[in-house]
Amino acid sequence: MFGKQKTSISSLQRQLRIGYNRAANLMEALENAGIVSPSDLNGSRKILAHKDHL
Repeated sequence: MFGKQKTSISSLQRQLRIGYNRAANLMEALENAGIVSPSDLNGSRKILAHKDHL
């Protein structure tokens, strides 16, 4: 995820091989932690945190 500038629930599903509900819950937790932005109109999110800062 950190090699990119944007991510989405579907890309998280593919990368982690998990279902939609689990990916959506994880993405919500990442948003609440300030790691990703809220989704835009097409569901894409900006990655706000850098790997080195975690």
